[in-house]
This record gives sequence, C-alpha cells and structure tokens, in this order.
Amino acid sequence: MQRKEKNKTNECYLTYNTMSNQLPTFIIAALFKESLVIAQETSTGAFQIKEQVKDNKINPEAALPAPAKKWFLGDNKKNIIILVKDTTAFFVNDEWLGTLSKLLAACKLNLGDVAIINYLHNNISFASIKEELKPQRVFMFDVTTNELQMPFSIPHYQVQQYGGCTFMCAPGSTLSSITNTASVVAEKRKLWEKMKIIFAV
Repeated sequence: MQRKEKNKTNECYLTYNTMSNQLPTFIIAALFKESLVIAQETSTGAFQIKEQVKDNKINPEAALPAPAKKWFLGDNKKNIIILVKDTTAFFVNDEWLGTLSKLLAACKLNLGDVAIINYLHNNISFASIKEELKPQRVFMFDVTTNELQMPFSIPHYQVQQYGGCTFMCAPGSTLSSITNTASVVAEKRKLWEKMKIIFAV
C-alpha cells in the first residue's frame, strides 16, 4: 500500500516536471478571483501590462491609459486656429458653428482644417497654442491679444504678422446668423473681405 502511494507521488512529480511552468490564463484567473494584472516581459527586460483579469474575465483594454480629453473642436489639418468666447457651449454653439462653416466653405476649407477653441473653457496663452497646435493663421472673436499674453494689441480687422502666424480680431457678433441689423451686416462684410485676403480667394 505504501509502495503504491509512493509510486503515485513519483508519477505526479514526473507529470509536473514535463509540463510548462507557466499556468494557463484561465487557471490563474480562477486562483485570483478579484483582480489580477498579467505582465509580459519585453526585450529590454522590463515588464509591461499585457491584460487584466477581473472576476474571471480577461479585459485587455482595462490596463490601457485613458485618452486625453480633446480641448478643441476640429482636426487642425491646416493649422488654422479660431478662438471664441461662448458662454452657452463647451466648444461653440450651433449658430456660430453654422456661420463659421459657411465662411470656411467659401474659403474652400472645412471644420477638419481648423481648431476651434472656446477661450472661456481654455484660458491659455498663445505660447501654449503655438507649442501644441503649430498655428499658421489665428482668428479671434471677442478674444484679445492681451488675453493670450501677447506683447501687442491690434484693432478689429487689422491683419497682423507675429511669430510666423497671421492674426486677425473681430467682434463675436459677426458669427451671429440671427441678428442681421445693418451694423452687424457691415461687420460681417469687413470680416469676409479680410478672410478673402488672408486665404487668397
């Protein structure tokens, strides 16, 4: 009887030694039911997180970092920055967005070419904008150069070159599609004339 038990022990020992030392993922998940992170060794000898096991379920994306929150609207494909002050929306309200879309279309551009920044939610300097978005043209609606911590001021509709960029300021009322008084229409005409020069259309 004792000999049989000894043989059985040896048999188990041999069986274990012939197996890989790495247990399958589903067995490890059963052993650690709460939460487990599985790491994979890289060529440099460091370990990086491969997947996370929680409640016996593997979630490969659980260990990935959360994406950074986008702080501007558009894709900035042509490095055109549009700064607004809008108290009603995080980026820009639908009315202003409609006006901007029409102006851009007239210049053979679209929203994917620009980055629209609501200054009220992103109180940043031009230095930060330049570092992150590499602007070539900057349009400011009710946003001043002083607020962007720039060393000069410009009146509305004056085209100004600075730091490799073209700047122009305009009143926020020019983005309104509802208010079309004579004065607002005159302001919109001034804006459009300057945009034609800047974009050569």
